[in-house]
Amino acid sequence: MEAVVDLTRADAHTEESPVRVLVADDDGPSRSLLAATARDVVGEIVVLEAEDGAEAVQVGLQQRPAVALLDVNMPRLDGVEAAVTLRGLQPRMRLALYTADPLRHRERAREHRLPLFDKLELDPVLAWLRAQLPPKRSLVCAACGYGIMRATPPDQCPMCQAENDWVLAVSRARSRC
Repeated sequence: MEAVVDLTRADAHTEESPVRVLVADDDGPSRSLLAATARDVVGEIVVLEAEDGAEAVQVGLQQRPAVALLDVNMPRLDGVEAAVTLRGLQPRMRLALYTADPLRHRERAREHRLPLFDKLELDPVLAWLRAQLPPKRSLVCAACGYGIMRATPPDQCPMCQAENDWVLAVSRARSRC
């Protein structure tokens, strides 16, 4: 059985901006591939790009992304150093490393308690990224009944054009007596 619960007015009117994700890699094609794949697979994110660790720290401070994926081998400041710096400056930022040689860097990543992924296997990276994002909710337009799954309600229903008229659909488990 499904029950419908009104969203609070503040929640219905406040459009949260998409989650910002920082991808730092000195190899342009690798960086672009990861950024494009993340946009396609994860959706509803803004991907910020940096060419090296120093730029990653700068972008991290200016743009305040929620998540950062950093290549271990970068000039000026490597991914581990950039991650440690970002963690000190932005403690809530979720950080992960990726590299073409994970065995070589595993101990250093573990020492700093940073997840480490293989650059050649995108599925685990994307799964981790998806897990860092706010969960999607089942929303229903109160005017026409159109249903969607999103982290935040859109300003307008795509079916009937009703504005800010979303309710949260909550499923309840039936109790057996």
